[in-house]
Amino acid sequence: MNTKIMGKVFFLMVFFCLLPSLYVFSLSLESLLPEDLAKQLLATGAIDRERFDTPSFGMVPRYPPLEQLLETSRRSVDPNITVESLRIYKKPLAQSNWGASERAGLFNGICSVSTLKGLEYYSKSRNAMRVLFETSAVVDGPAGKTPLPDPVFGSPPPEYSIYVRQKDLTFGDNVYQFNYFAHESCFIVVQENITGLNYGIVNVIGKKRLRSAVAVFDCGPYLLVYAASMARASMLPGMRQRAGESIANRANALLNWFVQKADRAYGKES
Repeated sequence: MNTKIMGKVFFLMVFFCLLPSLYVFSLSLESLLPEDLAKQLLATGAIDRERFDTPSFGMVPRYPPLEQLLETSRRSVDPNITVESLRIYKKPLAQSNWGASERAGLFNGICSVSTLKGLEYYSKSRNAMRVLFETSAVVDGPAGKTPLPDPVFGSPPPEYSIYVRQKDLTFGDNVYQFNYFAHESCFIVVQENITGLNYGIVNVIGKKRLRSAVAVFDCGPYLLVYAASMARASMLPGMRQRAGESIANRANALLNWFVQKADRAYGKES
């Protein structure tokens, strides 16, 4: 093999070795969702579904790591409430993939749990906006005594876990565990309650009986966001319905919060 050919082979080897770090490949919306669901989502921008006594999910993107996490959670929680949501986020300037800076910015944004403080949601029963989280902070462990700063990464780690203490108007002051999974074209966050959730003096959801998962997919000109929440709630009259409404409100508020983080990562923040 002559010197020129050897030089070209060497260049191609180096190029393809470096390619994963230079370019993050996106997934297609069509590969993740059935055609009818994808069309509905592109037309409406959002789809929400709530279920009682049906521990199944009908809008899960076709992505094995997410499907496996949800199935593990379903078996652990044995839910009698499930809430699913899909959102489509259009990137500015029709960007075809998320670059390293957008990817890191978005991941750091969804790790900044302190910014959940003061987050509002729309209450249908009160026909008014209400504050969801009075406080929200990373803490030093499951006992949640010492607040810590939000983590910041130069590049998203494959897996990461934090404890978060939050006080909300419905369930009071509680500690949750957040587990983050960073894949090449997807972020997944799984949240689990470490403490039991009470409404007044009534225990509504036991320890580790509320679990939520949010997955963010890079889909070329879009970000696809899927959220699923499941809970095993008290069967006392009115309690399960109240818990279901609170979980749905929480999911919608978190999805709106995500849009703020995506705007910032993509330079759309005003």
